[in-house]
Amino acid sequence: MNSKLCYLYFVLFLTLASCNQKEESATISKDNFTVTIEGVFGKNDKLQVFYLTKDSEWNDENSVVMPVYASSEMQKIEVALPEKVSPINIRVDVGENKFQSNITIKNISVLYKTKTIEGNNGNFTDYFYPNEFISWDPEYYGYKLNSIGNAYDPFFMGNDLLISKLEQINTPPKE
Repeated sequence: MNSKLCYLYFVLFLTLASCNQKEESATISKDNFTVTIEGVFGKNDKLQVFYLTKDSEWNDENSVVMPVYASSEMQKIEVALPEKVSPINIRVDVGENKFQSNITIKNISVLYKTKTIEGNNGNFTDYFYPNEFISWDPEYYGYKLNSIGNAYDPFFMGNDLLISKLEQINTPPKE
């Protein structure tokens, strides 16, 4: 009976130790920025997050595309940028579907390791501004997506405050 109890404790110890190691390695290996968007999208669409780096321009090669499925409920979409990418600015294209007339955006946040640029509860407007294809609709209490002529490209662009915050995140702490 005593040897069975010792064996059980030994197996339990090994199980807990291996779980703890997996957690630590997952945390250490996560070396990429994540952009979190929370919103309501009434129609199927795509989100495209562009990232600008020191030696690049805004282009499709420096972007990540995520599908968005129609829902009247708030959705949380996490877009992971490629590892080792250190963005100096971020742009969030909120749709390609020209029939998407209104959207609600509650949050656009940027996470890197343990640091967060928090844009929850509408605070994202401190860091991002809408382009000419997006206007505030007080009746819908959200954003109206507009075509201008034959053009349609609604996005939120990072402003100077976001650029400054990204620079702070990218700067290693001084020892």
